[in-house]
Amino acid sequence: MRTVGLTVVLAWAAAAANEQFFPPASLGDTPSEHQFVSDWYSRQLTALHEPSLWQESLRNPVAEVYRFLYLRSFDHPIAVRLTVTADQSGLLTAKETNGQGGYRPGRLIRNTTVRLSKQDTQWFRDRLDLDEVAYWNLPSRQKAAKDMITVDGAQWIVEGAKDGHYKIVDRTSPHDDDPIHWIGIDLMIRLANFRLLYQDVY
Repeated sequence: MRTVGLTVVLAWAAAAANEQFFPPASLGDTPSEHQFVSDWYSRQLTALHEPSLWQESLRNPVAEVYRFLYLRSFDHPIAVRLTVTADQSGLLTAKETNGQGGYRPGRLIRNTTVRLSKQDTQWFRDRLDLDEVAYWNLPSRQKAAKDMITVDGAQWIVEGAKDGHYKIVDRTSPHDDDPIHWIGIDLMIRLANFRLLYQDVY
């Protein structure tokens, strides 16, 4: 039994190691910048046992999936993934490791999946299309203000795969009027019911 379990774990680790999570040049202005950020986020997603939504969009053009990856410098990494099912309801998967978002990923300590009603699933999908959100039209990255250096904070990464299209939007500690802040809070707090102190959301 132990041998079978170890074989499964090793097979999963090998597959994860070969998984490409992000399209080329999507996370940086230069190849080296993209590679640095891609490696960082990929390590966290691998520790969270998460699939590549980019690869899913290539393999399955009818898939509709959204994910919020929350990487705070010194706090537990969190991922919340919403998969829209054939009947238009949703599967909401919430995960957390005991690592730190800016450093070591840690091991999985939370992994739950619940079914969302059609109403709750559609509510979220409608939110993405609001004029003040317009998720699919958001720029993937925003350049930091001139002469501004971010030392510690949190990465708010929202990915979407729909109709064969893939979108990633990456922000650093967005203000609460930023659409990515709204989407992250919708998935993490309103739908997945993560209980975070006010000072732990940044």
